[in-house]
Formats: sequence, structure tokens, C-alpha cells
Amino acid sequence: MKKKTNILLIDVGNTSTTLGLWCHGRIVKTGRVSTALRQPAQLLAEVRRWLGRHLVDDAALSTVVPATRPLWRKVVRSLSGTDLLDVNHKLKLGVKISYPHPESIGADRLANAAGVVARYGAPAIVVDFGTATTFDVISAARGYIGGIIAPGLALMFDYLAERTALLPHLHLTAVRGRVGRSTAQAMQLGAQWGYRGLTREILAELTRGLREKPVRLIATGGHAARIVRGARLGLTVDSDLTLYGLGRIYELKRNTQAKERA
Repeated sequence: MKKKTNILLIDVGNTSTTLGLWCHGRIVKTGRVSTALRQPAQLLAEVRRWLGRHLVDDAALSTVVPATRPLWRKVVRSLSGTDLLDVNHKLKLGVKISYPHPESIGADRLANAAGVVARYGAPAIVVDFGTATTFDVISAARGYIGGIIAPGLALMFDYLAERTALLPHLHLTAVRGRVGRSTAQAMQLGAQWGYRGLTREILAELTRGLREKPVRLIATGGHAARIVRGARLGLTVDSDLTLYGLGRIYELKRNTQAKERA
């Protein structure tokens, strides 16, 4: 049987979908498409444009938008003729699940847990700055034990614009100074410092709850670099962590299947 070498990694978020190409145990290419793309032909064209000359042998999917599963299955079948690996808690993750209702854990959080243990070890806390800001805790025994979910930056800006008459709709941008000299600057500073304070306080509480030290503190997600830069939070930014976790989960699944066939 031909070994599958080029694996398409698909991390579907509420706003955007991150793509990666996994080859021989590492990510060789990354990209992004809008999650709002729901026409199979249009999405397939976007993915093919991103892939360029690369071929796809198989795929692994993490999605927090269940309605996208059939869409991505169609796209993957068109690219590779295979069905994708849909990440869930029943798969071998390289992490034990010590959680009352594991079926409720988002696939992105499972991928983050798998990725952080494989790349950095344990104990660890992963902060994912996406549409929601999630904190996931891995014990020294490599067990996923739970975490925290807070509103993301984009949700804060959206809420302020939707629930007030005069505040504008903004996206996070870097602002210098300590005092906002315009409405937009005041909102940007509120988001920038507010989320740093939120992150610092939650990390302090979660770290105190882990007896084993040191705790690896890893940040990922679309807003990670902007929030962490210059904030002295002790976080290491790893923008590809979720994709790396997906790749590791795929490898574990493939290795398990190979042993079963042997």
C-alpha cells in the first residue's frame, strides 16, 4: 500500500479556517480561507489555488462549526479520493482525557492538547486567542483536565458596536500610549490591556492549581502575537500549534492502523 505523505490539515474556526500541509512529520505550508465560504466548488478552487503544485493524499479535520463537516468531506474527496479524519475525543491523542463529559470538548482544544504535549511536554497551559479565548490545562501526567472559556477580542468589539449607538466597529490594531486620544484609541487600549489583564489573572489562578512545576505556557490563535508581544505574560507564541496537534493525531491514527494490519 502506498504510504500517504501529504496530509491536508484543516482547522475550522468560527471566523476563519486555517490550513496546513503535513509532510513527513512537519508542517511545510500554511494558509487561511474564510469559514463563510460554503459553496463546495468555490472552496475547492480556493484550496487548490493555495496548494499550488502540491498533491493531497489524505486529510485531518478539526471544526467548531459542525455544519462545515459535509462541505470539507466533499472537498477532500475531490482532492484525494479519501474520507478525512474527523478529530474527536475517541481517537488516540497522546493525552489522557480526565474530564467528565469528553464529548463536549472542542476538536480544536483536543488538537491543542495533543500538540502542546508532543512539542513541549507537560504540565502545560494553552491559551488560544480566537473568536473565543480558551485556556486548556494539561497535568504533569499528560491528562487533559479542563480549562477556561472567555469571550474573544472580536466578540468584544462586535458587542460594543452592536449594543451602543455611537461606538464604531473596530479590529484590533497596535496603539501606543496609555491614554486614548480618540474613541477608537480608547477602545483599542481597552482591548489590548484588558485582555492582557484577563490573561494574566487566569494564568495565575490556573498555574496555582497545578502542583507540578514548571508549567509550559503556550499561546496560539489569530490574536496571540499582538496580545502577548511586550506583555510579560510568560507565554511562548506558537501560531501553528493547533495544526501541529492535528498532524500528530493523524500520525497516531495511522500508526495504530498499521499495527492492526500487521
